[in-house]
Amino acid sequence: MNKKYSVIVFDLGNTLIRFDHNIAARKLANLFYLDSKKIYDLFFDSPITRAFEKGLMPPREFHKKATELIGAKLPFKDFTAIWNDIFWEDEATCNIARQLKKTYKLFLLSNVNRLHFEYIRKKFDIINIFDEIILSFMVGAIKPDRLIFEDMIERAGGDKTKILYIDDREDLIKEACALGIDSIRFKGADKLREAMRDKDIILP
Repeated sequence: MNKKYSVIVFDLGNTLIRFDHNIAARKLANLFYLDSKKIYDLFFDSPITRAFEKGLMPPREFHKKATELIGAKLPFKDFTAIWNDIFWEDEATCNIARQLKKTYKLFLLSNVNRLHFEYIRKKFDIINIFDEIILSFMVGAIKPDRLIFEDMIERAGGDKTKILYIDDREDLIKEACALGIDSIRFKGADKLREAMRDKDIILP
């Protein structure tokens, strides 16, 4: 078994766990007779969402600001249920990760807020296989900020040449490569298997 790498690092969203923010936006739109696209634009690429992902505000403060932003009154519990119910497992990719776990240390590196991660941890047992979990809301930095990558490198022992990074976003792959981290752009489980074979990583 090739051991060029000692650590394989997975992104979470739309790699191991798929998601669609439109699901939450549509539910809120239907509940309050609002425009789902407007809700999506307000929520999922906004300063408050980025601050929440960086861990700069607690969940209840985010709930207050988010509901004020769309002009809707919704109890925290009900808001959280809608906010979180947007995820499903990519079974094929999770199976690859479980196979890799037999030979490599596995790290998780993700831009994610506390509410989403707590929900994912409870719902999807794939989280339990990781040796290290590095999350934006815990580190206080969002990829492609170098701080979060440097935290990952340090936890991996400091040798970048022993790390393989997997992410679906091209901009994040470019940043990892700029830091000297070998990387694979995730385009589905089958393509991932092919890319790993090209790097002499043999899966069962």
